Amino acid sequence: MVTVVDIDPASLAVTPGQAETFTLTVRNDGDDVEAYHLSAVGDAADQVDIEPETLLVHPGETGTATATITLEHGGRWPVGDLVLRFEVVPAVHPDDLVAIEAIVSIRSFSEVDAVLSPTALEGRRGDETEIAIANSGNTHAYADIAISAGELTVVMDRARVTIPAGSTESVELGLRVPRPLWRGEPVAHPFFVTVTPEDAPAVPLEGTFTQLPVFSRWTLMAALGVAGALVVLAAVWLAVLAWNNAVTPVAASPSPTSTPDTTAPAPVDVAVELVADDLGQAGDAAVAVLGAEIDEAPEGALLAVEVEWPDELALADSTCEGWVGTEIDRELQGRPRSGDECLIDPSGSRDDAELTFATPPAGFSGEVAATATRLVALDGDDVQEVETGAGSDFGDADLAVDVQPYPFWLDVAVSDPPEFDEGVRQATIGVHRTLLRDGTDESARMAFELLLPGFAELSFMEGCDGFGANAATCVLIFPSDLEFWSVTATIETRDDPPDAGQVSAAGVELAVGGVPVPPSEVGEQIRGADTLLIAVDDLFPVDVELNTDDAEAGEAVTATVAVTHAALPSDVEAFRDGSWVLGVALSWPEALVLNGEPRGCASFERGICELPGPAGDDRAVITLDFTVADDAFENGDVAASGATLVYDPTTEADERDEREQPKIELPPEWIGSDGETFFPF
Repeated sequence: MVTVVDIDPASLAVTPGQAETFTLTVRNDGDDVEAYHLSAVGDAADQVDIEPETLLVHPGETGTATATITLEHGGRWPVGDLVLRFEVVPAVHPDDLVAIEAIVSIRSFSEVDAVLSPTALEGRRGDETEIAIANSGNTHAYADIAISAGELTVVMDRARVTIPAGSTESVELGLRVPRPLWRGEPVAHPFFVTVTPEDAPAVPLEGTFTQLPVFSRWTLMAALGVAGALVVLAAVWLAVLAWNNAVTPVAASPSPTSTPDTTAPAPVDVAVELVADDLGQAGDAAVAVLGAEIDEAPEGALLAVEVEWPDELALADSTCEGWVGTEIDRELQGRPRSGDECLIDPSGSRDDAELTFATPPAGFSGEVAATATRLVALDGDDVQEVETGAGSDFGDADLAVDVQPYPFWLDVAVSDPPEFDEGVRQATIGVHRTLLRDGTDESARMAFELLLPGFAELSFMEGCDGFGANAATCVLIFPSDLEFWSVTATIETRDDPPDAGQVSAAGVELAVGGVPVPPSEVGEQIRGADTLLIAVDDLFPVDVELNTDDAEAGEAVTATVAVTHAALPSDVEAFRDGSWVLGVALSWPEALVLNGEPRGCASFERGICELPGPAGDDRAVITLDFTVADDAFENGDVAASGATLVYDPTTEADERDEREQPKIELPPEWIGSDGETFFPF
């Protein structure tokens, strides 16, 4: 070979958006002067600028060129290693082409921005807006959302968002006033949104909700005008009476008789339409728009529309003016459920309501139905039905909801710490593949990345066929007939609980039938998932104490079991507004004979004391009274540990609605354990 090519450095770390350089050195060991053309080839060729592109090199000499690589700023270039190839072609002997390669290690970066749209809201009771959070980086980003809204009630589907690389996540924000404004000028309520990405400056957003009066100004002026007209008519009538009395004896004047107003309300016709705004795919939010067209609606009246949806769907949010529980006929303060009435203001700036449902990730096909039932007016929380004329017609509508699962979709679950090591968690990542089973399914290669909060780190993952650019990227090979795979990750948390954060799994790579899917489209083919990791030693610590640890036969011994509630991290909203019921397993040695049942238990069966869980700084106390047995000779432990744990999410608002929410069974390991040893004489 008469041409020798070298590159320095042989590997280079590059952050998208920033320029880095290689130096290419070409040595001509031939006998003739040679002009060499230098070029980059491969996926990143259009991101490389070579200066100069042609080197004229005399025999026995060298020439150098600079290759500057500037990967475009954005999510096109995922984290990992990229092979960059250069070709050096002699002009005189082009067949003597020389190729050389270098490794480009792409660094991770995230760049988060947020937009509030719309910023100007209005309504009689409330309205909603959307926070769009975009990540123009090449790795996942987290962002926390905080709202300052004065006296407005805020409804937000999540306060922490995971944004995959090169994508945008939307968070629905609903704002509602605590009471109606019956008349007067509209009132402006400013609100402030702060989006705070991890390790990046906060993004401040501002908006205004303008509350409109129930009775508009022109309605009040019209009422005053009518009142003025009545005053004028009364004055004229009195003048006529005075004139008649002056020319005619009073006895000859017939007394006027009043005629009652028998005018019936005009019939009201209501046409209801329920259409899909965005059904998306399984696991995503399905948004339906409930519209109503009303003829001759009385001023200030609200339309009540009964909405029914299947159990597989969960109502996550709505822009209804309010909800009415039909069985109590009062505006709801808690969460609506299927069969409740959505209130729509037909005279408002928007005469429709958006209903947002959470869908199951495995797919769903069903129907949402809406039936207009009546016109109502609100007096505080009480509902008063507005009379409608005979022949009023209230329509109904339905919407078929058919959401198909992603080609791949993930689920994540985090187990509680094992007894031997409280600082360790195990995360199980389920990877599901949706097979068509029509002969078109092909083998696939997919990869997902496991992302952890700052207080946790990954020890290792089991069940992967390989690993990608880092140990947190798991590569799986799916045969054409495989529809599920499970991966287990061991996570270590630091020793200063409490803390909380999201554990997320997101697709980063996919190839089907050997054909790679472009990185920008991977998110459309793989649905990620996340779950909350709560790091606490014990959610309910248990402490067992004996008034004496040794006693003789016939003497009394008292054991006290105190259960407290550990503080949850401030940003954990789950398990805050409901109540707990604990089942604590109690055991004691044969040397002690229990006198009666333990005190402090709501019930006691088969050694399990069931009691309400403590809240805040309170303690739940179980007291056991024993007598030392006559034949006692062996020591043993008086012990307490978790047996059952149930959380009731019913809030005070639900209780005011006279409703209960379904209870949730949680791992009993969230309850601590303790014991004290008793020694008989």
